[in-house]
Amino acid sequence: MGESTMRAAFRLTFTDFHEDPDDSDVLRRAVTVQADRITFDDGNLNLWLAGTHVGEFPLDIIESVCPHGDAGRKRESPEELRARYPRIGHPWTPEDDAQLLALYQQGERDFDTLGEQFGRKPSAIRSRLAKLGLERLA
Repeated sequence: MGESTMRAAFRLTFTDFHEDPDDSDVLRRAVTVQADRITFDDGNLNLWLAGTHVGEFPLDIIESVCPHGDAGRKRESPEELRARYPRIGHPWTPEDDAQLLALYQQGERDFDTLGEQFGRKPSAIRSRLAKLGLERLA
């Protein structure tokens, strides 16, 4: 089987919430991985891009694997993301957690609003709530 030069990606969904392979502080229900080949061995799904191993996931946590159609889509640069979400990538502090928990317990469930308040992406808010055991990604 020859190497592919076409850029491709696969969207993996999991049977439950799992730690992000690139950030242990974030939980994910799905990830998109740039890859042009899939292999299976020892109960794992392995993803490859141009002959380089780019990901490994246990088969028992995978719900689905689908080609991801927007692999060539322009993504926001880190500078653009930081302009919109100034606290992107910053660790959560105990004070952040306490404030988020208080707002959640008061009934705030709008992740866009919470994202604005915390300077983080709405998906990061939902992920943090899941890490705290309060929310599940569907």
